[in-house]
Amino acid sequence: MIDVALTVGTYLDNAGFGTVGTDIFIGQIPATQDGIYVLRAGGQMNNYVPIEESVVDIYVKNTTSQQAIQTLEQIKRYIHRMHSTTIGNDYIYTFLVLGDIEDVQRDLELAKIYKITLQVVHRDEAVIS
Repeated sequence: MIDVALTVGTYLDNAGFGTVGTDIFIGQIPATQDGIYVLRAGGQMNNYVPIEESVVDIYVKNTTSQQAIQTLEQIKRYIHRMHSTTIGNDYIYTFLVLGDIEDVQRDLELAKIYKITLQVVHRDEAVIS
């Protein structure tokens, strides 16, 4: 099974938004570091074909709210122009941004955290149906 959060993180890495493991994190972000983190929030698999619809949250944490919002707006614009692509063994059919940028909270260092939610339609190319 493909980790779709890692796939989205790699997609953002390839687009120049950061580097996975340095300022793009999968699952959680270090407490004292600003950056982007990607988390699989849910989804479902089609009954008879190996196509999945996953929900992925992209969070941006930054001590400057304006910078965090700007980063998410840039990600939204980039994803909006997205076409089908292969990342590793994961074939991405579409990304769809659900809703708008949400103000999540402040962390213990008073950095602001914002997020967008994506629907990702994808399949593992290693699975034969």
